[in-house]
Amino acid sequence: MGKLFKIIAGILLFIVVVIIVVPMVIDPNDYREQIQATVKEKTGRDLSINGDLSLSIFPWIGIGINDVSLSNAKGFKAEHFAEIQQANVKVKLLPLLSQQVEVSTVVLKGLRLNLAKNKAGQTNWEDMSQPASESAEPSVSKEQGTSSGASSDVALAAIAIGGLQIVDANVTWNDASNNERYDLLDLDLTTGALSLGKPMGVDLAFTVDSSKPKATVRIKLNGDLLINAALNKFDLQGMQLAIDAAGEPVPNGAIRIDIASHLMADLSGDGRLTLNPLSIKFDESTLTGNVAVNDFAKPAIAFDLAVDTINVDRYLPKTAAADGRAGSKKATAVPPPVAAALIPVETIRGLDIDGVFNVQSLVVNGLKAEAVSLKLLAKNGVLKTEQAIKKFYNGSYAGKTTIDARQKTPRITVKEQAKGINIEPLLIDLTGEAAISGVANIKANLITRGNTVPAFKSALNGAVNFSFQDGAITGVDAGALMKQGEALLKGDLTAAMIEGDGKTPFTDVSGSAKIINGLVKNNDLLVATPVVSIKGAGTADLISEKLDYDLMLQRTKATTDAEQADTKDLKNIIFPVKVGGVFAKPKIQLDVQAMLKESQNEKIEEKKAELKKKIDEKLKGRAGDLLKGLF
Repeated sequence: MGKLFKIIAGILLFIVVVIIVVPMVIDPNDYREQIQATVKEKTGRDLSINGDLSLSIFPWIGIGINDVSLSNAKGFKAEHFAEIQQANVKVKLLPLLSQQVEVSTVVLKGLRLNLAKNKAGQTNWEDMSQPASESAEPSVSKEQGTSSGASSDVALAAIAIGGLQIVDANVTWNDASNNERYDLLDLDLTTGALSLGKPMGVDLAFTVDSSKPKATVRIKLNGDLLINAALNKFDLQGMQLAIDAAGEPVPNGAIRIDIASHLMADLSGDGRLTLNPLSIKFDESTLTGNVAVNDFAKPAIAFDLAVDTINVDRYLPKTAAADGRAGSKKATAVPPPVAAALIPVETIRGLDIDGVFNVQSLVVNGLKAEAVSLKLLAKNGVLKTEQAIKKFYNGSYAGKTTIDARQKTPRITVKEQAKGINIEPLLIDLTGEAAISGVANIKANLITRGNTVPAFKSALNGAVNFSFQDGAITGVDAGALMKQGEALLKGDLTAAMIEGDGKTPFTDVSGSAKIINGLVKNNDLLVATPVVSIKGAGTADLISEKLDYDLMLQRTKATTDAEQADTKDLKNIIFPVKVGGVFAKPKIQLDVQAMLKESQNEKIEEKKAELKKKIDEKLKGRAGDLLKGLF
């Protein structure tokens, strides 16, 4: 037994001597040239060790480096491929005896990494990549692989790292083939103890600079991260992400976004990502709710989100002309080319989405809405939406849209209904002007096919019903047209040139339209005004944008005694009006020929009635039989 104690004591003494003597005898700086030569042999690069190398044995086995750089590949501008001001890592000695690995905080300071691609498409790290030969790879059976995987999990679980500290790291990506440059600047990362299965604090911050487009983004992230032993499940609790972006592509030049959530990512199986709960604050808006993504290969997305208030127009691009214009019409988003594809067919075919989106207050394309809801369902190439607005210009709106992209040519079905809408402020907000005012009720049931504006127009079919109350039509002055017609019948050519104020007030407007392959047909337009009743019928061609419409104006009553005396003989005459031209420039004018014909027919009928009365008086009621053949 005494001999055993002596052996153990000898071993302990040897260990102590090694711990004390080795650092004193072995100086890692003595191997500086050997290390540099080995790197040169293996990579063809020059490794410069300008600072001291340090070595420790007990209680931590560790190594530290200072002021180290690796040269760049030939033909690239930057002098160095990588530089490190300071790095050190230490492993606790005694736990190694029981197969436990305890690592101190890994420190990396002042990293400078220059990644580049030249005009020929070659990168500055390709020369260092040496694929392993097949002969060097060990042959592992399926059973061995499984055993190895299991043992790896056990080994990882036995590793405890005191933390990771990266300070002042910069990474540059310079792509000469695309004339693009991105800089990752001031990267700082600090973590708590890295132990699998236990949460660790994470604090990350960095800045990204882009040359094309010119932009700067500052990102800060912190939270508690838990990673399982298999390294396929990540749970980031209390996540706080702050994004400060500025530059050309950023709406209004700058934006701050604050995101708070509980993020869970499961990489096992098909994969799953959840953000629940989720809160995003930007400008004056706050978005809350939850999002889930299943199956990363074919993502199935589910969401339930709500926004308190948002002005979408702040984030839409505007035309340069609209931005510089100080006139009446408002700036609008840049429209797509007329022949451009409007529906991303391939994207829709791959969508798997089931979500609800609610907005308390919304502004989009100048339109204002409150209590907005959108239900979205996309699966197997069919995208369906149900949208509703409870408060929309003193009225409400509800609609359903279906885009069927399963075939080569997409098919679109739209059902919409607007009730009690104050149409004038809506049109002014949307286009900057309004051709009609009043309270509108509109119901539409439409279907079309295609993927361009011309195709939509030519394939459009359906029906529309509409009514307006207590408003006015701008661009048509029914009263002035009546006066022109009356003046012409009286032979007063001067009065016939009167133009009026270009507006027709009305109490009611109603009608319906059928759309057949882009041709809108209306045969039942009725307009009631204080002095004129109007009937209308005709067509509007959505493809050629041509108008072919007839209006029939008839005085309903005289507003004054003088007018009543002047129009006594004209009040029953119908004044026809032709509407032609195109949508952008309609032509509205009296149909003089039809009007004169109608006037003469009216006078003939009056003469016939007068003659019949006189003859009837003389023939004592027998005039009707005698005049049948005459008239």
